[in-house]
Amino acid sequence: MLVIGLLAASEEPRSRAVGQLAERFGELCFLSGPLEFPSKYYRPEMGGPLSRRMAAFCRLVEAQELAGIKKTCMELEAAAAVEGKRAVNIDPGLLSPDALILATHKHSGHRVTLQPGIHAEITLWYHHGAYHPLPWTYPDFAGEELRNLLAALRRRYLWQLTDAAGFGGERC
Repeated sequence: MLVIGLLAASEEPRSRAVGQLAERFGELCFLSGPLEFPSKYYRPEMGGPLSRRMAAFCRLVEAQELAGIKKTCMELEAAAAVEGKRAVNIDPGLLSPDALILATHKHSGHRVTLQPGIHAEITLWYHHGAYHPLPWTYPDFAGEELRNLLAALRRRYLWQLTDAAGFGGERC
């Protein structure tokens, strides 16, 4: 399941980005309310206070699409920038039965290169009925609220897999 986190200080650029993402990746099956973003990392660029909304899409995607999806998200970020500063940070990922995998342009030793300049990391690991953070998991993803939200999306995703197999096509 394609999931995308949208980090912003105001709703206007985030709402515009959600619409553009839906045009490219199809209908949303979920959009969260604003979730607290505890880090101050992006404040110099984006202002604050920041919050994240999580979007999930009805159309399932193949893992090999993640690099292209990240490039699209980076283009949308650049187009929404004001005076060279991002107004919205768009983080795509894949929700699988076993993990949440996020794409990033930042290299690090625990990340796998998908294409030059595009990397992936396991951000959360699903084990014994819950998502578990890893040493590098971002603070908001490590928090209980976002992990519970993703667990609910995981249940929807697993239902979607079963439903698609039983009825001959993907349904939202």
